[in-house]
Amino acid sequence: MLRQFMSGKKTLSYFILFFASILCAYANVNTVDSLINLCNHHLDNHENEWAFRVEVELDKQIGNSEINLQYANYLSVKAALASRRKNYTAQEEFLNQYNEVAKKMNSPKLIGTGLIGNASYYEQFGDIKKALPFFLKALDQFKEIQDETQIAYLYNKLGLIYYEDQDYNRAKTYFMASFVLFKKHEKESNLNAYWIQNCLSNIGLCYEQLKLYPKALAYMKIAMAYCQTAPFGRDRPIGVIKTNLGVIYSYLGNYTLALKNLREGIETCLDPKNLEIGHGIESLIYLSNIYTQINRYKEAQDCLDKAKILIYEEKFFSVFDVYYPQLARLSFATQNYKEAYLAQKAFSFYCDSIDKSMEKSTFSGQILLHDLEKQKMENKLLQHENEYRSLQIQVGIGFVILFFIIIGLVYYNLQKSKARNHQLEYLNSQVNVQKTDLEKLNSTLEKINQNKSFLIQSVAHDLRTPIGNVLSLNNLLEEFITTNEEAVEYNKLIDSSCMLALNIIEDILDQSMIERGKLNLKLEPAEIQTLITDTTSLLQFKSKPKSIQIVYKLDTPLLVKIDSDRIKRVLINILVNAIKFSPRNSVILVSQWQDETTCFISISDNGIGMNQDLLNHIFEKNTTSAREGLEKEQTIGIGLSITKSIVEEHGGKIKVESTPNSGSTFYIELPIGTSV
Repeated sequence: MLRQFMSGKKTLSYFILFFASILCAYANVNTVDSLINLCNHHLDNHENEWAFRVEVELDKQIGNSEINLQYANYLSVKAALASRRKNYTAQEEFLNQYNEVAKKMNSPKLIGTGLIGNASYYEQFGDIKKALPFFLKALDQFKEIQDETQIAYLYNKLGLIYYEDQDYNRAKTYFMASFVLFKKHEKESNLNAYWIQNCLSNIGLCYEQLKLYPKALAYMKIAMAYCQTAPFGRDRPIGVIKTNLGVIYSYLGNYTLALKNLREGIETCLDPKNLEIGHGIESLIYLSNIYTQINRYKEAQDCLDKAKILIYEEKFFSVFDVYYPQLARLSFATQNYKEAYLAQKAFSFYCDSIDKSMEKSTFSGQILLHDLEKQKMENKLLQHENEYRSLQIQVGIGFVILFFIIIGLVYYNLQKSKARNHQLEYLNSQVNVQKTDLEKLNSTLEKINQNKSFLIQSVAHDLRTPIGNVLSLNNLLEEFITTNEEAVEYNKLIDSSCMLALNIIEDILDQSMIERGKLNLKLEPAEIQTLITDTTSLLQFKSKPKSIQIVYKLDTPLLVKIDSDRIKRVLINILVNAIKFSPRNSVILVSQWQDETTCFISISDNGIGMNQDLLNHIFEKNTTSAREGLEKEQTIGIGLSITKSIVEEHGGKIKVESTPNSGSTFYIELPIGTSV
């Protein structure tokens, strides 16, 4: 997370450190240990020139080398100084000497520190594959001596490695483990306080990458609260944390808090004493991005202008990889397409130059590593050559054995395939026989079904004639009983019962025709309101005994091109069900309305309703065959399935809404068709 401290801004710190060196000299503390500590101090602050000056005096003071802790610390500093000079051969030599001293002293702590040095050596070349084993060995070494502070540091380091490798869950696990240990030893050193907030921030960044923004926000807030009370220089981590908070708030869509935290964090980061100018410049560019998203283009441009000035002043040219894309986005948003094109072109040129530079750097690093290991490879060359010859003989023998094994397997598989093919042929012949039998059986079933339909149709036709005769005789009888009210009532009951019986017969005939696909409609203009009132009148003999009232809510008169007899049966089937499942003294509402193309009819009752399972199958044949009415009324179970078929043959739709114990409502939609 740390940004490199740039040259040109350190005059005041140089003066302070120089003055401190003079005071140390007067205090007679210019010993080897103090020189080592002073050199490490300069290295930590990236003051290489001052570190090199201290090195000269340190070389004079070290004298004869003795195997002790002081000499080990001296070798560690020399390795770090060689790294700063990019003299990697010397760095490796000093690291090897340090490891020898650590082994001779039999100090697990020094051995672990040496392993960290080896890991850092490979890490500076970007060779994490070689660095990671050394970090893990160092971790085992410090676990053995239970040095929890070093263990916490290594957990944090491993977390950073896995974070760069985009394994955010594993990185989060290491950061959490590091936090627990640093928190345990918080009071031992102020430096531990810095690492605690660092772990909290890193956990938040892992959750941010995992897009778990509420958790990321929570950890960043904890890190911020800790920084406000922790015993170390707070300005530096607070600036970074505030900018990270701003980024997370922007992901959560809270642009007000995002802008507030970003502005405050950027102001802190751009303070030279906090060593976070690079992070501040990147945050400025992200702030410009947020302003662009909320259409505040002037503020977005101001941020980019300031960022560009700082990039050139502080020589943070690597930030151009985010500067140019944001400039392109802003230019595009403001419809300055020429500027957007130039920004994209500059970004492409920058990427090409970076790629070439990285290729060159990587190639140089590979050459350097190759030179360092060349001697080791030459020493093992003869051994490998002998091993290779032995391996050739073994491979030759193995190929011969493998050849015979393959031949045997091929022969075995061929025999097995032949047996399998014979079995498949036999099974195929059995399948063909069964297929033929099923076709014959299906043909027989089709004939039986046709005979059944023909029988039903014949019986229905035979029943329709006598019932029709009864209805005709009843109409003639009506002329002779006009003075007897009770007889008139019975006459009407006979008339309605005959009509209902005829309707059931028509349902049976229609079901037979539907099964054979021969349902033919006789479409003629009919007034839908008259059809509804006539139909409900036919059912008075059903509703009156239960004191059920059928009321209307009809629109203006409308002629619809329909098959009147069949639509009447649709209404009868629905109304009969409504009466059957409604309690006494209830109301059934029949509504009708229309628009330019469709006539709508709804029939609502206050009956027992239906559950979801019954609703899913309500329009299927025989669904209600086992469902009796409230007063044990029976049904043949085909009415609603015929109803659906008739409505759909008219090009219409039918649906039902129902809740148990709250009644049901059927909705019918019929196309109006040709107006008359």
